[in-house]
Amino acid sequence: MRYQQLITHVIELIKSYNPIILTPDSHCEQYIQENCKKLFDTEIMFLKQVFSGVQRYEEFLKILTKTMFTLLSSTTNRNDATLYHIFSYLILFRLDELPYNEFKKMVNEQDPVKMNVLLQFLFDIDKIITHIKPLWNEIYDPQYIQETVIGGLEQHFPMMKDLLSSLSSRATGKQSELVQEDERPESATKKQPTKTMPFKLSETKKKPEPPPPPKPEQYKSKPIPSNLNKKTLQQIEEDNKIRFEQSKKKVQETYKDTKQFEFKTDLRPTNYETIKKEVEDTLNQQLQFNMKIAKPAPVDLETAEIKLNAAAILREEMLLKKKQEIERERVKNLEVNLRDSGEFEEWKRQQEEQEQIARMEHQQQKKIEMELAREAAMRAQEEKYKENRILAEKMKIEAIERLKERQELQQEQVEHKKQLIEQIIEAEKKVYLQVEKVQEKNKQMAEDQKLEMARMLELKRQEDEQIRIKREELIKQIRELERQPIKRTKGYDPTETMGYGLLEEMSLAELRDRLEVVKAERKAEEEEKRKEIVNQKDEYLSSMQRKVQEIKAHRQAESQQKDMEREAKRMKKQKEEELRKKIREEQLIQVQNKISNKKQVKSAEEQRIAAEVRETKLRQQYMNANKAMVEMKAWKSQQDGLEREIKNRQNEKLIVQEGVESVNLRERKILAEQAKRLVKAKVDFNQAYDHELKTAYQMNDQLYREETDNRTQMHNIQKEWKLEHTKNMITRDEYKQKISEISLQNSKKKQQQTIKQEQSRQLQQLPSAQYS
Repeated sequence: MRYQQLITHVIELIKSYNPIILTPDSHCEQYIQENCKKLFDTEIMFLKQVFSGVQRYEEFLKILTKTMFTLLSSTTNRNDATLYHIFSYLILFRLDELPYNEFKKMVNEQDPVKMNVLLQFLFDIDKIITHIKPLWNEIYDPQYIQETVIGGLEQHFPMMKDLLSSLSSRATGKQSELVQEDERPESATKKQPTKTMPFKLSETKKKPEPPPPPKPEQYKSKPIPSNLNKKTLQQIEEDNKIRFEQSKKKVQETYKDTKQFEFKTDLRPTNYETIKKEVEDTLNQQLQFNMKIAKPAPVDLETAEIKLNAAAILREEMLLKKKQEIERERVKNLEVNLRDSGEFEEWKRQQEEQEQIARMEHQQQKKIEMELAREAAMRAQEEKYKENRILAEKMKIEAIERLKERQELQQEQVEHKKQLIEQIIEAEKKVYLQVEKVQEKNKQMAEDQKLEMARMLELKRQEDEQIRIKREELIKQIRELERQPIKRTKGYDPTETMGYGLLEEMSLAELRDRLEVVKAERKAEEEEKRKEIVNQKDEYLSSMQRKVQEIKAHRQAESQQKDMEREAKRMKKQKEEELRKKIREEQLIQVQNKISNKKQVKSAEEQRIAAEVRETKLRQQYMNANKAMVEMKAWKSQQDGLEREIKNRQNEKLIVQEGVESVNLRERKILAEQAKRLVKAKVDFNQAYDHELKTAYQMNDQLYREETDNRTQMHNIQKEWKLEHTKNMITRDEYKQKISEISLQNSKKKQQQTIKQEQSRQLQQLPSAQYS
């Protein structure tokens, strides 16, 4: 067998697998059809099993190779991770199934250095236990790792000694250290550790076991007395009282001859009995809990005066004014129209009372009608229940037939969907090839863009470096100029103005005088305001007192009126209760009469129905002679009914099919219209966006031009003002202007001299060749 070719195919199969695009089985089948046409069936089976096993134990094998790369970084290469995964899977999980000679051939056909590193690491049990076993225990059962994985390696180690030694000699020219350590005697390889022995101590005596707990004695109850059920509770209470009196007399007789100790205080006169009786009476009065009112409510209570604050006084005054205004309007109306609304109010009150009585009668009548309607509804409900049962049986039969039809339709839809899935899978296979081509093209374009970007960044960096060097030179020159001292001091006189040409310009001394005048004026205004506030407070308090007196008088009048209204309301309520009771009694009598009449009518109806049933039974007996004719008619009607039902079903199926097709057509139309709308909306959006962007650019340009014009205009105005201001200053103080001009000329000369000196110094520092 061609093991080298097989291992190469397995590596390519694993590396080309993408779980996002294909499943493992479909990827394996596709790869075999494209690249493995000349292989035998056993070799194809080997490819499939190794590929599925490596995918299954991918995390397990990644832990092994990652640890091996970290521990043996000098002798391993991470590009060989897939090769190590394959042989690790074969050794750890499938070595029992592979013949040793075939496995040896498979290993010998590979690079001996790589195989030596892997096998030496795998069969070094100490490294596996210390470095890899804790990581394996996090994802697998520790017992499975110890017994199956590590135990399998220990079991196969004697068989693999020959292969390990041959690989080591081919790769390094030395014998394997693992084989040498295993063949070395135990005394030479490992010294026996000291064994700990326990001390010979005397054994402690065992404590005696506690005795078992005694069995609980069973309580034997006394038998039920025979006279228990013969007596009543009253007789038992009387017997208890007699027994109590007898025991009391017996105790008194036993202590009859004993002398009682006599106190001198008992001979003194005392009112103990009277006080005792008073205390007992007061306690008995307090302990009467069945009374409706423990304490009677006070009849005459003094009305407490409520102190009102300012807000309450004003609120009460506003209410009082409203009531007075209403009363004033009523009196005015009486004077003008020469009539009062009292008669109308009385007539209105009588009409409302009559309406209330009619409403109460209507309510009682509705209650009676509701009671009668309830009985009728109960009877109708029973009849409806019977009809529903018959209808439910028919609906069950129809539902079973519809269920069968639905199952057939679903089966057809499933078959149609399976065909669609097969077509989609075939189309997807073609898509993947195009996707790979596009991805390769995109990768090439991305690499070209990266190279171009790196070149542009290098140019940008060089330009920035040149700009930075120029900027640093300018900064140095500016700092040298700023280090030159300029003296601009001037004496200060508080009586002089600054001479800026501003309105209301004044000196500091004048400003202080004006401040003193303003302070005196404000103090006088404050005193005037204080006097006004005190006068306002006095007027406010007097008006509040007057308002409180008016409110008190109004409240007293209102309380008397409310008492009278409350009494009239109580009398009215009492009359309404009596009237309601009377109406209810009358309506109850009417209801009873109506119910009794209905019962009589119902009993008569039931008797009539029973007589009709008896008559129908007699007619049926006479009609049994013509039974054959009736059955023939019934059979014929059934056949006609079946034919009609078949025709109806055919029509219903045609209607349903037409509805399904119309729905599908409508759905396709809606999807097409929606696609058109989306395209149109996208085109409109792009056009609107371009138009808005164009208008925004135009507005931006216009704003920029306006801003530049404003800036130039402001600059010109400021420049003109500055020139005019300098002219004014020159005309005011020509001597100062001449001094400042001379100082500016001297400073300019000094700056030019320093610049020339700096340039000459830099030229001297340069080499001669560059200077020439």
